This record gives sequence, structure tokens and C-alpha cells, in this order.
Amino acid sequence: MLFHALAKDSAVPKLSKRSVAPLTRATSLAPLRDLLVEWASERALQGAFHEENLPLVITEHTDLFVPTSALVAAFERAARATGRRDFGFRVGQRLQHQSFGLWLQYCAQGATLSEALQRVSTTLHFHQSGAHLGVVRQGSSAVLRYERSQPRNGHKQHSDYTIPPILNVLRLYLGKAWAPSWIELDYPQDADAGVIEALMPAPIRFSRPVVGIAIPANLLSTKRPYRIGKPITALDVEIADSLRVTDEPMRSIFAIAVLRLMDGKTDIEGTSAMAGISVRTLQRYLNQEGYSYRDLAERVRLRRARDLLAQTDVTVTEAALSLGYSEHANFTRAFRRSTGLSPLEFRRHMRRIGLRKNSS
Repeated sequence: MLFHALAKDSAVPKLSKRSVAPLTRATSLAPLRDLLVEWASERALQGAFHEENLPLVITEHTDLFVPTSALVAAFERAARATGRRDFGFRVGQRLQHQSFGLWLQYCAQGATLSEALQRVSTTLHFHQSGAHLGVVRQGSSAVLRYERSQPRNGHKQHSDYTIPPILNVLRLYLGKAWAPSWIELDYPQDADAGVIEALMPAPIRFSRPVVGIAIPANLLSTKRPYRIGKPITALDVEIADSLRVTDEPMRSIFAIAVLRLMDGKTDIEGTSAMAGISVRTLQRYLNQEGYSYRDLAERVRLRRARDLLAQTDVTVTEAALSLGYSEHANFTRAFRRSTGLSPLEFRRHMRRIGLRKNSS
């Protein structure tokens, strides 16, 4: 390996256990939605999301996490609905590095390309768990290799999707016209692979263990030609993390519970099924952390309540009903226990903060 963990960066949390269900941010779902409706139909979109238990509203909350397997399967379903072999690649083309939020902005502020890739490697869990990125030496080339958890039912569309965003990051250092020596894809060459080969800026090597992009090794020392925005630290990225839970298995469980709540679902059976574990195993994980499932569901609901009150104009009653509270008063009591403020007091406070920020 050409680079190692940033040991001195103590702000980057270390996940202590393997993910129960590998997660990824929903960054790609907004362009996937738009392209699927454009090339197929709204009905096709609803079908693809329904089959993978993904709430459509998640496309408006792309900072949240979804199971990687569900997202990858949604790519495959969407491509079949459109009949387009280049669907995944075209979704990737619609993403700029800014689409990945504060995390990739932090990575792209590395002084050199090597430092930027190092940052991606050591902070990748802020974007996707159960995945790895590294650089290996192969002759005079350095091959940037990305490995995610491999879904059972195909992943070629998602693999194609990953190439344009990775190229975008490399080109921040190497120039817009830069092309790699070759590209590696982690699936066999199929009958329609020529469509993808015509789109890629370099020859493709199929049937590789992981997705890869080959870079002349001497280019790793290339300096960033200009700075992107204000300096960002790993601590900034951690603070902005939508989960605020760093240890597994609670990170995966909490993320799935948040996702299901977007559809108004809070049952333990659905959460355990989406996590790929039994109800008993889920309860055991929670008990080890001092939680019951009821505690978890309440925490998730109140987290969503804060978002609704701070970011939307829904009434308190509408927020309470959407979160599954049978009575307004029950919601108000629970919210006050959690925050020390009533829902209305919290909303006024957040708006005052917003006004001060806007005027500063």
C-alpha cells in the first residue's frame, strides 16, 4: 500500500465492529430518480424503490444512509426499466464532487493527490461502511482500488456509476482532460459491454476483483492547483455526520430505523429484516448498549422531529401524527424530555439561530 491511516488525526472515529448491514449515503438516489423518470416513467421509479423498501422521500434527504445492497439493487432495477446499459454510468456523470457534501470537500482539500486519497481512505466510513479504498503499486502505475460489499444479485450498474465520481476527484488535481492508463471493473465482460467501453476514457479490464483506476505513480505527488472554499477538518465532517453514532452495530441499526421512519414505519420486524438479522439478534445488540427497541424508536422519532421543526413549516400536530404519535400532548411531553424545550420553543430557537447566521 502507498498510504496508511492518518494516525495523528484523532478526530476520525474508528468503527469498532463490522457493520451489521453495510450502509451508504443516498447521494446517488436523486440523479437516479431524475434519470429513471426521464428515460422510463414515474411508475418505474415507484416500482424500483418499493421493491427495495426505499422510501421515495429519501431522494430529498441524500445525507441519510441506506443499506448498500438496497441501493445497488435499485440501480439494477432502474437500468432494466429503462433498457439502457449505460444507466449507471450516466447517473455517475450527473454527480459533481460537491454532491458528496462536506466529507468529499474535506478530502479534496488535501495538498497533494496522495493526501486527498489518503483522506478518502481513512474517512470513507462517513460516506459508506463496509467499503475500502486503497492504492497498490503495479509497475510504474498506482492503481486506485475501491471495494464495497458485493450484493448477491448483480452490481454492474453501480460499478459503472462509481467511475465518473472517482475521475472527478482525480481531475481536481490532474486536470479536466486527464485520462487514466486503464480502468478495472469487477464484473465479466457482457454482450453489451461495448456501450460502456465507448464511454470510458481508457481501456477496460473486466473481471477484476474490485473497481480500479490506474494512475502513473509519479502523479500522486501532484499538488492541488487551487483551494476549494474554507478549510475543513475531519472534526467538521464528524460533527456534520447525520447519524452521530460511530460504533457498530448501533450505527447500522440506527440508520435503518431512521430510513424506515421516513415511510412512517417503526416495527422491529421490518428493521431486523432490512438489517439482515433476526429480531432476537437485534434485541441482543440493543440490550448490550442499554437500549430497548422502544427506546431506539423513540430516539429516532425525536431526531426526525427536530428536522421537521427546524427545516419545514409543518405544524406541531402534523409533525406528531407523521411520527406516529396518537396525540399532540404525548409528542410535546416526549420532545420536552429530550430537548428541554417544547416543539414550538425549539422551532423559535432554531429560527432565531438561522436569522443570526443569515445576518452575520
